[in-house]
Amino acid sequence: MANKIFIVAGEASGDIHAANLVKELRKMDPQVRIEGLGGHNMAEAGVKLLYNLADLAVIGFAEVIKNVITLRKLLKVTERYFQEEKPSAVVLIDYPGFNFKVGKLAKKYNIPVVYYIAPQLWAWWPGRIKEIKKFAAKVLVIFQFEEDIYRQEQIPVSWVGHPLVEHIPAENNLDIYRQYGLDKNKKLIGLMPGSRRQEVEHLLPAMLATAKQLLSERTYLEFICLRSATIGLESIQGFVQAAGLDIKVIADPDYQVRRKLTLALVASGTATLEMAYLGIPMLILYRVSPVSYWLAKRLVKIPYIGLANIVSGQKVVPEFIQHDVIAADLARQAGKFLDNPPELKAIREKLLQVRQKLGPSGAAQRAAKEIMAIIGPNHGK
Repeated sequence: MANKIFIVAGEASGDIHAANLVKELRKMDPQVRIEGLGGHNMAEAGVKLLYNLADLAVIGFAEVIKNVITLRKLLKVTERYFQEEKPSAVVLIDYPGFNFKVGKLAKKYNIPVVYYIAPQLWAWWPGRIKEIKKFAAKVLVIFQFEEDIYRQEQIPVSWVGHPLVEHIPAENNLDIYRQYGLDKNKKLIGLMPGSRRQEVEHLLPAMLATAKQLLSERTYLEFICLRSATIGLESIQGFVQAAGLDIKVIADPDYQVRRKLTLALVASGTATLEMAYLGIPMLILYRVSPVSYWLAKRLVKIPYIGLANIVSGQKVVPEFIQHDVIAADLARQAGKFLDNPPELKAIREKLLQVRQKLGPSGAAQRAAKEIMAIIGPNHGK
């Protein structure tokens, strides 16, 4: 009987990393059966989805509550799957609010749990590590400093490196200016409003207002909006048209357009780490509902909110949080950067140092080996 693995990834980035993990698992065990909750990347990698959880992804505590009924139904579906299918292992990818509950269900049915891309306990709500200890057979962390955090709690842990390293392809010779009809003689500025609908609603209007102001002052700029695969094209275009701007909306799945950016306005999240890896100067934006922000202020234990700054260990790029997401202020800061090329160059060099802290390529392969070791060579025989 073939091994069965159940994987849960609840956000766009987790869906991508889960898909890469699945590909490595299949190389090691071509007969492995993989099912779970995730997104279209997992489905394309051959995972049988019980539900597209990535499309449900939200940001903020209050926003999660709105989807509580759906999430409760999914937990019941998951528990029934555990009862009937008895998978060889459960692999959880980030998404702690939901995945902690899945982990406890798996423990209830004596199914080993591997947590790949563990939640950032060092950033906020560190007490949750005691919850992970109750159900995790192994935790696979993506930052090396996280190992000590779990070892101190006597939780089995391995550092596998950051999957971002292998996810971002090398630069190619593609002429993105010709492909997308962009002006090569203008400085390209990117708007990256996030992978969740709530992020786009909270941030894109301010980003577009910033673009409008900068364009009125500087004719040498061209703006583009980089759209996540989880956000519909029509949704983005609706905001752009409402702002009265002619801005191209581009998906950029191979990261080639991003490499050409002089500056970007980026929603706080994995995208800031991606931009740091590429060495692209940015302004980091974060805005959620008032209730979510009130709660976050009481739980967050670190001085920065953007991963680019967190991993750097210093405030390399400015952060605009909640009430500070004001178009006039964003335009003023962006203008200062654009008028000071040496400063932009210095920021780029500091951001590129982040690469050294993400470890070597091959995170998905190392994670797959750890998972197969938990399952054991004869588990599905």
